[in-house]
Amino acid sequence: MPKESVIEDNNQFKGDLTVKGDLKVMGTAEGNIEVKDCLKVEDGRIIGNIKAKCAIIKGKIDGDIECENYFDMEKGILNAKVKSPKIIISEFVDYGDLKKIIE
Repeated sequence: MPKESVIEDNNQFKGDLTVKGDLKVMGTAEGNIEVKDCLKVEDGRIIGNIKAKCAIIKGKIDGDIECENYFDMEKGILNAKVKSPKIIISEFVDYGDLKKIIE
């Protein structure tokens, strides 16, 4: 059973990161991130490109995102291009022009 890795609140990670299970980000991660399962951003921030099976975001993203199954932006700020077969963006998200965000 895959485990969940966590970047705790008030912690920062810099560099490229590959996670075999899930990743929860409550702090700040800067660099390219690859998550084999699901990425969850809980009031955290990611600066860099992301590849994941799925992503559930409640924070700030600055970088391109590619999801295999779905991308769900529940709240926060989205400064990224998103590539995914299923994209859900809540009304509580601050984003620019959708034509510039969705590939």
